[in-house]
Order: sequence, then structure tokens, then C-alpha cells
Amino acid sequence: MVPLLIVLLMAGASPAKAEDGGGLIRKICMSSFAAAMRTAGKTPPDGMADFTCNCFLDEVNNGTGLDEAQSRCKARAAETFAVD
Repeated sequence: MVPLLIVLLMAGASPAKAEDGGGLIRKICMSSFAAAMRTAGKTPPDGMADFTCNCFLDEVNNGTGLDEAQSRCKARAAETFAVD
């Protein structure tokens, strides 16, 4: 999650609220999600990436720290979706 924060800071985006409705943060989230699934050798079910990144954006926009938001949303996604 530290690389995400570094990218956000380098891009000049606030981690709490993005000016463009979370577009940059969402792109980074989606990319990170895809990379994590590839690394794990897993195929995510349809909708899992959107669910996870929407959760992450909601958490961060409500003031949750980046690491905590990531942890909460990974847990929620794991409860909601079965991964092969």
C-alpha cells in the first residue's frame, strides 16, 4: 500500500478525496487489484475488482486510512466473492 501512497503524492492527488471523483485512485486500485490477482495465479469473478475498489474509495473518502481501507475491503470482497 505504500507504493500507492507514493504514486498519489507524486501525482499531486489527495489520498482522502480525489478531485475527479476518485478517477486516479480508482485506476491505481484497479491496476493493483489485477496485479495482485495475477501474482496469486487467481482469476477474479466478474464484479470483484469494481466491488473492491468501490469499497476502498468509500472507505478512504470517509476518512479511513489507506492500509485499513485496503484490509477491510479485501476482507469484504473475500466474504462476497468466491475466487478460483
